[in-house]
Amino acid sequence: MTQLDKTSLLSISLASLLVVNTAAADDMMTTYQLAVEQDPVYQAAVNTYDAEKATLGIARSALLPFLGANAGTRKTDQKVTSADNIPGVDGEADYNIDDWAVSFNQTLFDVPAWQGYKKAKYNVDKAGYDFRTAQQELIFRVASIYGQALVAKENLRVSDAEKKALAEQLELDQERLNVGLGTVTNLYATESRYQLAVTNVVESDFALRDALQALKELTGQMPGDLRQIAEDKPPLDPPEPDSVDYWLQTSLQNNLEFQSASSTVEIADREISRVKGQHWPTLDVVASHSNVDSDGSLTGSGRLTEGTDVGLRLDIPLIQGWGVVAGTDEARSRYQVSLQNQEGVRRNIDRTSRSSYQAVKSGISRLIALRAAVKAGLST
Repeated sequence: MTQLDKTSLLSISLASLLVVNTAAADDMMTTYQLAVEQDPVYQAAVNTYDAEKATLGIARSALLPFLGANAGTRKTDQKVTSADNIPGVDGEADYNIDDWAVSFNQTLFDVPAWQGYKKAKYNVDKAGYDFRTAQQELIFRVASIYGQALVAKENLRVSDAEKKALAEQLELDQERLNVGLGTVTNLYATESRYQLAVTNVVESDFALRDALQALKELTGQMPGDLRQIAEDKPPLDPPEPDSVDYWLQTSLQNNLEFQSASSTVEIADREISRVKGQHWPTLDVVASHSNVDSDGSLTGSGRLTEGTDVGLRLDIPLIQGWGVVAGTDEARSRYQVSLQNQEGVRRNIDRTSRSSYQAVKSGISRLIALRAAVKAGLST
């Protein structure tokens, strides 16, 4: 669906939700609010968006400092049976050793981690576009299903009224036949129409029940009495500005599906850089402080040892089994896939925008003609 389609439908849907008589507004708006809270499709979109936003923090963590600590205690039981050239060191010794250490690590240069963070940002952007699409789709679904329920309710009312009228007509035809004023042919014709009306009532009742179940599927509960939307005449203004090229450009700029496809292209591009970055070395600042406390030894005396280390660690990948090369080829192919998908979306927007633009204009012309015909019919 193009942005021209969605803008028009969104306006109509919001008008259906808001610009109606007070009772109907409460009823349809309540349905929408319940759908926001209860619709499984929309709630899945909400949680998907939240999950994608969380991945940004995960990717960022690879660039932030790491601080860790560990501690331990152990009991040592030593027995020396022979110690050449070390006089006095023999026999047995039992003692405890307690130790703890703190370590620190800060990445200075890590291409895969940095590109992974950029990729995560585009993932969040894409998730945002998809979530906004889900919001729009919920409005469309509520307005559409609610409208279908109203139509089904009206059809049932009309069918029931027709059934009652034909029942009266059938009774009248039977009486006329009994007194010799009617014919069997007329009676059978009326009976046939009555049976058809009964069928229409059954079908209309089923359609209404199904529409109500569709509303329950959205909201998680059966709706109450459905109230008719106010019969306000919609404005018949043409698209402004009246230029198909303008609406095509607007669709490309604002269409959520196209924006999502564009984000997918950026994600695939970042993935190429991330995989290729595995050829590059990584550089980290590392530091640690340790403490080892021993309450004994073979010589009988305890010892407390503390140490602090600070330095740089450079890791250089040399041979990786051609995995990075193969991964890069895969990422490049997936990038081409995303480009083709984006182009497909763009072409679809081009076609449907032009078609929708012409449909809006022709629809306005047709509605103007129909209103004129109704006015002429009422004046005769």
